[in-house]
Amino acid sequence: MFGYALMETTLQYPKVVPATEWVKRLNISYNSALLLKRRLQLLASDSLTILREVLYNTLQTEFKGYQLPLHQGNGKSSADSVVLYSASQRANKGRKRRKHSGQTASIYLSDSLGGKQIGTLVHTIAFQNGAVFYDAIQDQTADTLLPLIKATVPKECPIYTDEAYSFLNRIYPNYRAVNHSKKGKYSRFAKDRWSQDGVHNQLAEGRNSVLKTAFRIYRYISPEYAPLYLNEFSFFANLKALGWDILTKPQSSALGFVSEVGRQSLTGYFVN
Repeated sequence: MFGYALMETTLQYPKVVPATEWVKRLNISYNSALLLKRRLQLLASDSLTILREVLYNTLQTEFKGYQLPLHQGNGKSSADSVVLYSASQRANKGRKRRKHSGQTASIYLSDSLGGKQIGTLVHTIAFQNGAVFYDAIQDQTADTLLPLIKATVPKECPIYTDEAYSFLNRIYPNYRAVNHSKKGKYSRFAKDRWSQDGVHNQLAEGRNSVLKTAFRIYRYISPEYAPLYLNEFSFFANLKALGWDILTKPQSSALGFVSEVGRQSLTGYFVN
């Protein structure tokens, strides 16, 4: 039963398979279906650590000593954030949230209603070959985002973001940012505010769109369980990009292992 669920979830990606679907397909109770879903999510969570380190080691080798030309677009990774299940002003009974700002404000109830977090803020790190890592975060400060980026993207790997990640300037020599707020000469915003000198954030933004479309089927996920669902989605996205063979070695040696198929899929997308 678990093997069937694992294969079906792999084949269905980027469509997600909720527990209610296993109830219909396998003719089991909802509690059994939810347990099956949790087993998949735990497998995904454990395997993501291996996938993240395998990808990191590969990128570190490929980009050792690499220097990105100043006016040339060659971004192989991209970072951005997105809100799932935001708390609208209507849900707050008309009360505005003044304690938080930006995207963070949209995931909390107003203080007069207890200030509880009801939405999920997701940080996305995407790569050109299709690999992607989604992490649930509490805020968008450098203290929160930097450890995630440093654990996923090696120092010399080119990375593109929007202007909110200025703290990466002092750490990543091949970091570039696109100014989405760039003003136009005769208009409020410039026409090139989404892409400037080949620098854009479309890798992560595109993966955010895939995530939001897929998660509509869940209707709502509480922040407490969001990491499990995000790990599951990340895991099957990376399997599609990198292949199952990366996980075929014993865990003790997998961290330094990239198979020939996996290496070809990685190298072809990174240094060219």
